Amino acid sequence: MLFEEFKNEPPVHSPVRTQYLSIKRQNPDAILFFRMGDFYEMFDDDAEIVARELEIALTRRDFGRGEKSPMAGIPHHAADGYIARLVSKGYRVAICEQTSDPALSKGLVEREVVRIVTPGTIIDPAMLAAKRNNFLASVIAGRDAVGIAYLDITTGEFAVTQFSTPEPELAIQQEMSRVGPAEVLVEANYHRHGQRKRRWLAAVLSEKQVTKLGSNGNPNAEAPEMEEEEEDDIAPLAKLLESVTGHVTPYDSRYFHEDDARHRLLQQFQVASLEGFGCERLPLAIRAAGAVLAYVQETQKGLLQQLNALETYSTTGFMTLDPYTRRNLELFETGRQSSVKGSLLWVLDRTRSPMGGRLLRRWIGQPLLEIGILEQRQQAIGELLGDGLLQARLAEGLKKAGDVERLTNRVRQRIANPRDLVALANGLHAAAEVRTCLQDTPPSSLPTLSRLLARLTDNDDIITLIERAIVDEPPLSITEGGIIRPNFSAELDQLKNASQNGRQWIADMEQRERKRTGISTLKVGYNKASGYFIEVSNSNLNRVPTEYVRRQTLTNCERYITSDLKEYETLVLNAQERINKMENEFFVQLRADIAAHAAERILDTAHALAEIDVYLSLAEVAARQNYCRPQLNEGDTIHIVAGRHPVVEQAQTDAPFIANDTNISNSSAQINIITGPNMAGKSTYLRQVALITLMAQIGSYVPAEAATIGMVDRIFTRIGAQDDLATGQSTFMVEMVETANILHHATPRSLIILDEIGRGTSTYDGLAIARAIVEYLHNNKRSGARTLFATHYHELVEVAQLLPRIRCLNVAVTEEHGHVVFLRKIVPGGADRSYGIHVAQLAGIPRPVIHRAEEILQELESKGDAKVRRKAMRDMTMPVAWQMTLLANENEKHPLIEELAALSIDELTPIEAISKLYELQQKARREI
Repeated sequence: MLFEEFKNEPPVHSPVRTQYLSIKRQNPDAILFFRMGDFYEMFDDDAEIVARELEIALTRRDFGRGEKSPMAGIPHHAADGYIARLVSKGYRVAICEQTSDPALSKGLVEREVVRIVTPGTIIDPAMLAAKRNNFLASVIAGRDAVGIAYLDITTGEFAVTQFSTPEPELAIQQEMSRVGPAEVLVEANYHRHGQRKRRWLAAVLSEKQVTKLGSNGNPNAEAPEMEEEEEDDIAPLAKLLESVTGHVTPYDSRYFHEDDARHRLLQQFQVASLEGFGCERLPLAIRAAGAVLAYVQETQKGLLQQLNALETYSTTGFMTLDPYTRRNLELFETGRQSSVKGSLLWVLDRTRSPMGGRLLRRWIGQPLLEIGILEQRQQAIGELLGDGLLQARLAEGLKKAGDVERLTNRVRQRIANPRDLVALANGLHAAAEVRTCLQDTPPSSLPTLSRLLARLTDNDDIITLIERAIVDEPPLSITEGGIIRPNFSAELDQLKNASQNGRQWIADMEQRERKRTGISTLKVGYNKASGYFIEVSNSNLNRVPTEYVRRQTLTNCERYITSDLKEYETLVLNAQERINKMENEFFVQLRADIAAHAAERILDTAHALAEIDVYLSLAEVAARQNYCRPQLNEGDTIHIVAGRHPVVEQAQTDAPFIANDTNISNSSAQINIITGPNMAGKSTYLRQVALITLMAQIGSYVPAEAATIGMVDRIFTRIGAQDDLATGQSTFMVEMVETANILHHATPRSLIILDEIGRGTSTYDGLAIARAIVEYLHNNKRSGARTLFATHYHELVEVAQLLPRIRCLNVAVTEEHGHVVFLRKIVPGGADRSYGIHVAQLAGIPRPVIHRAEEILQELESKGDAKVRRKAMRDMTMPVAWQMTLLANENEKHPLIEELAALSIDELTPIEAISKLYELQQKARREI
């Protein structure tokens, strides 16, 4: 480690070093930003971490008394960017400010940590994504139940849930994937199933990015070792972290105790019972919520004072989307480039305000199961579609709304600055414009949107108050002065006039004295150390009047003061100090009044604006892309006429998108097997059906001519080939794990999307597995979900002749002048070729390789390899002759018949089923 020679502390420290070490001991797990004048300075290990992570210079500071330390410094005005970079890397940053005025302090300046910045507790607007919530979450798992809480301190959203589940780790993974927290709290000492406590941080350090803990925030500090016998007990928890995109922070287990958590919640909301919040009898939810509150109170002092709402929700109202499905459908970002462009959010987000953007993201992430709410959303979109002028007027108003929600919460937390209040007034002006637009339209033509008028409350009193009190372009800090508008306070105006007159007298003094003394280079200046002064160069000292009193001697000049200048200096400086103090008091009182008397109704307005913004965005997309209103019901059919992929359609500008129909039904066409060439559009077709279904269940219009959607409780997808190198899983193993999850959890109301199952292993193994999966989905009533299955195993088409609810489709292809043309059209029937060599040629494979591949293909086809495989598929169904042999003696049951009858088919895995089938086949052949 660098500068080791400076790390041995002497027995006696300088005062500032003693102060630093004392504050550092109180915050050992955070990088301490220690304010010294215009800089934040970091010392010792913190300095080395900051220099390394931020790539800034590492120097050293001499504290006196022989004390030297590694040091890194950052200008205070540029700190936000550096803090954001450290936090994004998982560090906690403690901000230590000077709490006394250095100019008035006779001794050591007082300092105190005012906040600790962690990924889930960021409040600085510059560090936040405008259209994305910044949630701090907490999770706790029992034997068969899960408790979850999450809070966004910038918007005031605080929600908890508890639900029973036989698979708590999987349930946590799915819900955390939906919430998308920036930081997740877990017990530092995990108490599994009521048994012995243990530290489990080491189990997850290799799995996820964990908020840096250890000595002085050192990420290289070793995590506590676990005994070998403990690893099996803790490993299941590590799996729940795999889908969490944020940072995982082990937190003291005492804050997860129910009594402590319950007391903290009761105290926060000043109530005697949590019954009114709906969580009185949800102990795990209470424990998770209590930990969240404790963490925010510890890191962001005073910011919870105005938190007065808690929502208890149920996950049963949402469609379940596992992390694989969210990734495969690219809801928020593309899988390859992690870019918003190319995602479903990119298509649907035309929101004008950050509030609307956050709400739309929430809707996409949690499709609903309640038809009534979805039809209300559809109705609101339809009302906007019928009035283009209203759309344009609303868009103009929403464009100026800003982030009323976060601004209001900054006011409630008493951290809003003067510019925040001006922005809030502008946002309320925009809300008034939106309200006027709706009021000017007859309620009969806007029955759904008119209901939002009651929530768009009249905030003219707040607008007037802010505009009467604060200047149009105030400074950022409340200590700088120049905040309060003239005529707001007569006393303040008098002080300002007196100060202005004094400043003007001083400004005019330079010309008067030059004229009176004949010294043309005479200057009147000011600095904080000396105050006002008259400066005369050394060459003119013989002309200095006798009434000038020397104040300071410099190399090239002398500085003087006069009794008049001293008098006006006192007047100006005292007046300015009183002005700043009065302006500060007026502003703080104004902010407190808004927080106390208007915050709730302003938040109602903000939430109504966000909802209107989302409706307008979805209406605009529907109009531009010619979407239709889907019909929703509780049936088992998904029927889409001329459906289109919303993302591909918008991204594809060089050619029109080829639309396709879809008809899936549990009762008739439960499984659609789609065959066809590579690059012909099979994967696009699969995804478009899933996306249309999801869009319908967020209340959006959909890209189709018509659509009827029987409500879907879950969407499962198995798409793409990915290795999981961190856990040593091959592409095929990942594929099988994800497929197993689908088969275990699908219900008859689910929608399953399977793309190329079985391609990660040998042809015959893959074909066998693919067929076994199709049969299982068809025959198992518990998981008989609507399924789209794209495959290159053309032999699977044979299964449609044996199982009644399977339909075969293929992507049409034509050959013109020796060239293959993909028509992108889904038609009935199966394909018998994949045109893989043609695709390889399009990809740029060298011609010699292409020619050799064609030769090998002709050779294989001449040997009838494909025919052999198709015959094998038919032979999997037992011939009639075998059946007659087995049943020849009616009075004596054959052992094979008894063994077949005793099988519990529903309990067999796909691999076990196919193995058993081969075993029975071999026994049957020996009987012939």
